[in-house]
Amino acid sequence: MSSLRIHFLTQGVQEQGTYFRFHNLAVGLTNLGQDVTVFGCDWNPASKEREEIRDGVQYHIVPVFQGTSLFGSACHPLTAIRRCFVDYPPCDVAHLFQPFPSAALPWYWNLPKKTKLLFYDWDDLWIGGLVKSQPKLFREYWLRFVVNYLEQQLPQRALHVTTCSHFLAKKASKRNASQVSVIHNGLWPFVIPDQQAARESLGLDSQALYVGFMGRTCAELSWCFEALENNLHRHSSLRLALCGPPDNCLDSVPKNVLKRMDFLGTLPPLKTRNFAAALDLGLLPLEDNSFNQSRFPIKYAEYMAASTPVLCSDIGECANLSDGMPWVIKAGKTKKQWLDAFENAIHLMLIGQLSTVDINTVVENFSWNLISKKLLEIYWATITNIK
Repeated sequence: MSSLRIHFLTQGVQEQGTYFRFHNLAVGLTNLGQDVTVFGCDWNPASKEREEIRDGVQYHIVPVFQGTSLFGSACHPLTAIRRCFVDYPPCDVAHLFQPFPSAALPWYWNLPKKTKLLFYDWDDLWIGGLVKSQPKLFREYWLRFVVNYLEQQLPQRALHVTTCSHFLAKKASKRNASQVSVIHNGLWPFVIPDQQAARESLGLDSQALYVGFMGRTCAELSWCFEALENNLHRHSSLRLALCGPPDNCLDSVPKNVLKRMDFLGTLPPLKTRNFAAALDLGLLPLEDNSFNQSRFPIKYAEYMAASTPVLCSDIGECANLSDGMPWVIKAGKTKKQWLDAFENAIHLMLIGQLSTVDINTVVENFSWNLISKKLLEIYWATITNIK
């Protein structure tokens, strides 16, 4: 089987959020011998158009236009137009990630002349999901208008839609997608560091019982603070470690709770492995809403990659995947159920009855290599069907 030339079109190349989805898929496909280029945007208007190699993957990056305070970075119309004039080589697959015009316009305007397949990847519900509050600024109105249009239209414009969840797969089908496949987020197996060594590398307490949360999505982070506060008097060694959320997430945390917390700020990707390995229990609280139904948090697999059990709300794609993995502690669908499950999980941990992680099962289910192989098979099957 010959290699495919694949273009990924993304709105940004910052190491956050969906970056970890498209970048790891690009690495996996490259490891399988495919020719992958990521075409993305740098949110710094003073930067230069350039080529980069990241983990063996070719990146072509253009800067955003001035005026992001008016239009935002992802929806700037002049950036979208600039990207239409990039010299995209012919390819077999043009795969768009996320419903933003800076990548969607060249994908729809330029690439049909140069590719066999137009794919679209949808990994979050934006309008009616992440974006629910009433807009106040022009850029908020603009984002809501443009992204709503693209979320409605892109599924039917693509030959094939990939999603991270069955929730989004059903929505794509309702929006007239002709073909839909679910591609989960995953992990790269690594040599798991000793827990004490991992804690030492991050300056954490070697004797504490650590629960931890990592990630930038902090809508339910207050659940973790409340869980810690409820159990301060029960467990003198219990501590909460955090990495990823912004500093202001701690503004309303009571002082007695702050004393039992370790906030590490933003860690580079490789250090998050040490963070996960340093924990006794990973925390994944999810409110039952459309946004959480739509997404598949990358930290779900990343906790387990470090052989760390996970306390996870029984919501969305996580709920669909947790059966058969007893080290994923199902924590119900409400905040109260999650808090009760937290208390029970700490008790099980202290008496030695918390299930250990079977890393082989985790790798079989969530390896980026296997996920990338599945995506490559979808590309080839789609090409074969249109010949």
